[in-house]
Amino acid sequence: MRLGIPEAARSDGRVTAFPGGLARSAGRGGRRRLAWLAGALVTALLALWIAFASPIFAVYEVRITGSSELVRSIAKKVTASAVGVPVLRVDTGSLEAQIEADSRVADATVRRGLPRSLVVEVVARVPVLGVEKAKGQVDLVDIQGVVAERVTKAPAGVPVVSSASGQVSPAGVKAALGLLTALPESLRAKVQNLRIDVTESMSFRVGATTVTWGGADRAEVKARLVQILLTKQPATIDVSAPDTPTTT
Repeated sequence: MRLGIPEAARSDGRVTAFPGGLARSAGRGGRRRLAWLAGALVTALLALWIAFASPIFAVYEVRITGSSELVRSIAKKVTASAVGVPVLRVDTGSLEAQIEADSRVADATVRRGLPRSLVVEVVARVPVLGVEKAKGQVDLVDIQGVVAERVTKAPAGVPVVSSASGQVSPAGVKAALGLLTALPESLRAKVQNLRIDVTESMSFRVGATTVTWGGADRAEVKARLVQILLTKQPATIDVSAPDTPTTT
């Protein structure tokens, strides 16, 4: 046996020597793997810091599109708090909820525009009916009956419904919306003095013609009759019994 070289007996009686550097090589390989893992971990942590904490990817601008200046200004006010926040940390769902909390907003969508912006789309609630309230106030409601805001005067082209009882009931609002929905768009904006009497019968004026609509039933049929009969420019139209309409 040679000195300094470990040996082991084989089954055939011969002696095999182990390489003296094998243990040292294994040790160097393990250290290299540990160094690689440590480097990868540091890189990952650095990437996370850059993405979620560094100002490198902080929100620099908010791009807002909307159907009116009013709702764009609402969205701008809400999203101002996101400027300077790393874009991946912005809670877009929370911003959407805050914008939609304003009754004048029908819908809001907030998206991340990488690397440093937010993209906001906001839709205004469109009033189609004014509901007369006490003290000269008017609730503006959309086609779904949701109150957008309370004003002192309805915008031009938005009919206002009033009640003989002094208070328009939820059923009355629903009936008035059904009436307006049934009418063609060309007539909707011309509707004036929309009233509901104590029997829930509705009437309104279109130009110089007074229309007795009746109840909320058969709205589509009544709307077609009104459109046809208005061509004769009568003083009155009564479609409360749509099978036997009358004019004067």
